[in-house]
Amino acid sequence: MKIKKQWSEFKHCLTRNQHDDKVAFVKSFLKNPKTMGAIYPSSKRLAKIMASYAVFSQNQLIVELGAGTGVITQAMLSRGIPAERIIAIESSPDLVEHFRMHFPKIKVIAGDASHLAELLKNEIRPIGTIISALPLRSLSKEVTERILSAIPAVLTPHGRYIQFTYDLRNNARFYPQQYQLAYKKLVWVNIPPAKVEVYTILPQE
Repeated sequence: MKIKKQWSEFKHCLTRNQHDDKVAFVKSFLKNPKTMGAIYPSSKRLAKIMASYAVFSQNQLIVELGAGTGVITQAMLSRGIPAERIIAIESSPDLVEHFRMHFPKIKVIAGDASHLAELLKNEIRPIGTIISALPLRSLSKEVTERILSAIPAVLTPHGRYIQFTYDLRNNARFYPQQYQLAYKKLVWVNIPPAKVEVYTILPQE
């Protein structure tokens, strides 16, 4: 039964009636493939698993990096996280426009995540979770290092960083020592299969 259910969900992610999402995503991919990482949006199952790890409290924000067409955003909303507790960051102008049209109640910032501190400098509310769909392994080493250095600076102490990757190998050495792996989960019902990693960001001594 479990296999049947997974296969059903897999077929659904191929045939879901969200043509405009796919068009917007592919359009952005063709313009700048390195910043997209994949030619197809994340599956609903992958998004749901990522959203399930987000820490939600009344006084903390969730910042989404690489919001794209909003698949993960929708999963967070479906989980019951209020729109006013989410800030989305997206660098593609086409996807920013698409996102604003579909999620008018969510604050979206057009910008590069490597300038994360600058993008969030006017935000006074604490940030407890950063959830990311950024293709870190497709970006340059310099950009990736800037992003990974910026995340601890904006998160609350012991904040949570959630990232998915298509690299299913052990990635322990990819992240700075400040990143402590708390959970990981393989998601086969995705194109291609992905791995969700959840890190706790330890305070610097």
